[in-house]
Amino acid sequence: MKIRPSLRLYFFASMVVLSSAMAIGFSFLSVNYFIDGLDKGLNGVMLKLSQTTEVKPGETKELVGFNIASRWEDMPASIQQRFKKPTEVGFLHKTKDRPSMFSMPQNLFFVVYYPSPEGEPRYISRIMLEKDKPQLLANIEPEQRMLWIAITGIAAIVLFAFFLFMVMKKIAKPVESLRGWAKSLNQTNLQQTPPDFTYNELNTLATLIRSSLLSANESVEREQRFLSYASHELRTPISVIRSNVELLNRLSEKAPLSDKQQLTLERIERAGLTMSDLTDTLLWLSRNEEQQSSPEPLNLSDKITTLSNELNYLLNAKHVEVVLNTQQESVITTDATACHIVLTNLIRNAYQHTQFGQVHITQQGSKVTIVNCSKQDDAPKASSPSAKHASIGYGLGLQLSEKIIKRHGWVYDVNDKPGRYEVVVDFS
Repeated sequence: MKIRPSLRLYFFASMVVLSSAMAIGFSFLSVNYFIDGLDKGLNGVMLKLSQTTEVKPGETKELVGFNIASRWEDMPASIQQRFKKPTEVGFLHKTKDRPSMFSMPQNLFFVVYYPSPEGEPRYISRIMLEKDKPQLLANIEPEQRMLWIAITGIAAIVLFAFFLFMVMKKIAKPVESLRGWAKSLNQTNLQQTPPDFTYNELNTLATLIRSSLLSANESVEREQRFLSYASHELRTPISVIRSNVELLNRLSEKAPLSDKQQLTLERIERAGLTMSDLTDTLLWLSRNEEQQSSPEPLNLSDKITTLSNELNYLLNAKHVEVVLNTQQESVITTDATACHIVLTNLIRNAYQHTQFGQVHITQQGSKVTIVNCSKQDDAPKASSPSAKHASIGYGLGLQLSEKIIKRHGWVYDVNDKPGRYEVVVDFS
């Protein structure tokens, strides 16, 4: 499972790492400055001794722990073993005996070269041995000193992390409130003024979120109003068309129409029925969720049989066999209007796009399976506009039906193969 990055965790870890790196870096820097200061002080004392001490060749003078000689050969043997003869004026050479990197140095050795006021060479050295180290009353072993330094450093990092966590918690609380407020927005509370989120940036962000959602909500409302108005306005002319088609059918019984006239009349009748179903679908989609029909008992077998008979005119002049396999007395509780619209569009699609073959409609409980078995490829080519929506079938009716199915949370599955198109809907 992929772990999603957390901005809070990333910021917290970055700050801890950065502060730790800065603390360690400044610690090394302060140690370096401290040692450099000691070296400069020691070098200053050596310079003073080189200017004020008279030394004859072959002798070595010892003053306050410093060895002063005019010849390199007169320096202590431990100095000559550890250093080459210095030639650079005023450059302090030093070395130390240390068992390990993390232990305190045991012996320190320093040497520097200065000319006297008369121009004679002066070599000044200082040796600090472990045995000469002054004993402190509260002396701590070097290992314990390093341990305490490590403990102090870790404690400082933990303390910094704790305060950083408290600051982040204080900052993150309004952000969490903003997230909760944004998730709870709906058409009811969207009109209300956003609450105060403490920080000006968060208040600005909340205003932008509300403005964007208000704009989107207004667009949705305009679309719903348009669908509702358009569907209502279309119902009247559609009713007029269907009424006149029915009237013409009755008149044709007395004065038979020609074949072309009869064919034209049938086309008008089919178009009227299609527009009527499409209008019902648009009207249903334009309703709010609160206005949706309540679930009611529905005999799914009778509904399928009735719709199949009503849409049978779509198979006129086609070599198509319809195979119905339903369970009698199969009653389910669902939104009857939505179920009627979906089944009408699915069966209409199957009848319209099968020119030669079979249409199998199978019903088991709340599940309905519709299969087109064509002996030739009746589906639109990929270049046609309707092919773009092959995943939900052909035509606007099926696209709208899928929206209805999604709104109700029904199971919907499509299996499209050459010569076979299968749709499964479960209305449970």
